[in-house]
Amino acid sequence: MAIAAPKPKAARSSGSDRAPHQNRWMTGVWNTVALAFAVVMAFPIYWMILTTVKSNKDLLSQNPTFWPIHFDFSSYSTIFSDPNFLPDLGNTAVITLGAVLAGLVVGFLAAVSVARFRFRGRNFFIVSMLVVQMVPLLALVIPMFIILNNAGLYDQLIGVVLAYLVFTIPYVVWTLRSFIVNIPPDLDEAAMVDGCTRWEAFYRVVLPLTVPGLITTGVYCWIQAWNEFVIANTLLSDNNKQTSMVWLTSYSASPTHGADYGAQMAGALLVSLPVIILFVIFQKRVASGLTAGAVKG
Repeated sequence: MAIAAPKPKAARSSGSDRAPHQNRWMTGVWNTVALAFAVVMAFPIYWMILTTVKSNKDLLSQNPTFWPIHFDFSSYSTIFSDPNFLPDLGNTAVITLGAVLAGLVVGFLAAVSVARFRFRGRNFFIVSMLVVQMVPLLALVIPMFIILNNAGLYDQLIGVVLAYLVFTIPYVVWTLRSFIVNIPPDLDEAAMVDGCTRWEAFYRVVLPLTVPGLITTGVYCWIQAWNEFVIANTLLSDNNKQTSMVWLTSYSASPTHGADYGAQMAGALLVSLPVIILFVIFQKRVASGLTAGAVKG
């Protein structure tokens, strides 16, 4: 007599085993929530752009409109006619570029030494880089003013660049260290076995593999330096050497331009446009750099 084989136990249904129509319904719900969130976050940007193409009559109307009745681009001509706008924008670019390049060079070499070598005080140095980033920037303004004034660098662009290294270098060291730690030291040793010096191994192995991290860190350092206001406002007193953020604040607070909301928004848009363009250009590399440095460290 044949004995029937026992029937296998039914597997428990997991929470993810849903009907297709339920999955589509949940996907539609989350897409709607994400779309609503995107609209809420993008509305201030839309309103800023809309303000730049409205006339003062439409801006001061009791019934605001979400689309201009007549397009008026005079706000942009007002900004470009200001004699300090383009020079201050150039000063900002020079200061930001100098701070980012110097911060990346010094911080990258420091990150390599921390990640690759063992020396006394290494852990203290790593922790100090984190602690420095926690110090409020306002607490450092007066000491930096005294140091740069005694060194003859007050009201100089190079002095502001050196001041910006206070917050760019710690960020670069702390961020790039995680990228370099993820590069196996065996690659350096293999390169040196093949005849490379330690500098050649660094140039041919470590540097190319750290390019996504350098781009990611450089973009965020650029955003920090470009948007900085407190240090630039304190260390630069000459109107010909001020940055675009200082210009924008003084322009908005000026009695002659206080009611020109279209020109204020046009100035804010033009000042923030370089940062937006830079982020759009490098957004893929920034995303890949963030994921590459998030494995361990």
